[in-house]
Amino acid sequence: MPDTPQPAGRRDGIVRAAVGVFLRFGPRKTSMDDVARAADISRQGLYLHFKTKNALFRAVVAQMLDDLRGATWQALGRADHTVEERLTGAFEAFHAVTVEIVDRETYAETLRAAQAFAAAPMNRLEHDLVTDVAALLTQSGRANAWEAAGLSATDLAQHLFDASAGAKYESASLDEYRRRLRVSVRVVTRP
Repeated sequence: MPDTPQPAGRRDGIVRAAVGVFLRFGPRKTSMDDVARAADISRQGLYLHFKTKNALFRAVVAQMLDDLRGATWQALGRADHTVEERLTGAFEAFHAVTVEIVDRETYAETLRAAQAFAAAPMNRLEHDLVTDVAALLTQSGRANAWEAAGLSATDLAQHLFDASAGAKYESASLDEYRRRLRVSVRVVTRP
């Protein structure tokens, strides 16, 4: 049975509160009571918006993907920034949220649960980022420096994506992540 339509503002507030709860406890350990407390709503009120924890988790994942897309492409599209700043900002927006997560096992569980029903949109988001980074590297002329080495703009963009993804797991802090990411961006965008 689909969720009963409720006022969008309240529903959005619940979803935003639930994001933090799911990231903290994971989908298995998160309870509707936890979410209700975080959203400052009664459990019964929560069930008016979301009939099941699974429906709520799906809404949380959709919200996280929307937020991720918005923040990433906003950074990538900043024409008032250098190419290096745009790339660094985009990858930071895409990956850095996971750097400061304390319990990586819980995050991994959350990611696996999300992939069970949202693998296609998650993969599309990654593909779109690599495609748009490649376009920026081409438009800015930065990909030209690598042609003699047989590397395309897409190769470079995929490398940056992979380096950014790896750095998020290897970095103990956001500052360390940024440092690692800036090195990768500087290497790829060298004159």
